[in-house]
Amino acid sequence: MSHSDPNDRNGPTGPNDPYRKNPYAEGPGQPPGQYGPPPDRPGGEYGQPPAGPLQAPPGTMPGKVSSARLVFLVAGGIQALFSVLLMIAFASAKNRLEDTYGDLDGTGTGAYYTLFAFFLLHALAGIALAVRFPRRGGGLRIAAIVWSALLILLGIVALPLGLLWIVLGIVCVVLLASAESAAWFDRRHA
Repeated sequence: MSHSDPNDRNGPTGPNDPYRKNPYAEGPGQPPGQYGPPPDRPGGEYGQPPAGPLQAPPGTMPGKVSSARLVFLVAGGIQALFSVLLMIAFASAKNRLEDTYGDLDGTGTGAYYTLFAFFLLHALAGIALAVRFPRRGGGLRIAAIVWSALLILLGIVALPLGLLWIVLGIVCVVLLASAESAAWFDRRHA
């Protein structure tokens, strides 16, 4: 090699030669201005895999999941409270209702209590699901979407007051059906 070769380490100028080729400069397969990781390090910068748009720091619940969880807790709490209050009100007004509407014993009373109990169980299931959101799991996400669909149906049964439940149920289905939520629930909990 001649002494004018900039890659010659044994040349007259040695490693401090300002014209020597930089070993971390752009390679032959890289476009100008694009620097990759050093050849001895796999992955992204500092050995970390590149972050994608759906990734969140481990243990950090995405905003859409947190919002759905908040709706579950609030809707479940309000629905449980109303269910208990309606059962108490119905039990205390049973005699007056029988005077007005006739005999409510048998299937009439049982149907009302069954409906109120279903509302209460649905509310408690929503709260239980919300508490389990940090544990993740695909089955939990599906159960949450089913709970939201039932919330919509309960809102339809209780129209016009059920309009709020319909809106909240639709919001929860949309939030839980997002790719960001799917990525959160599908991750294995460490």
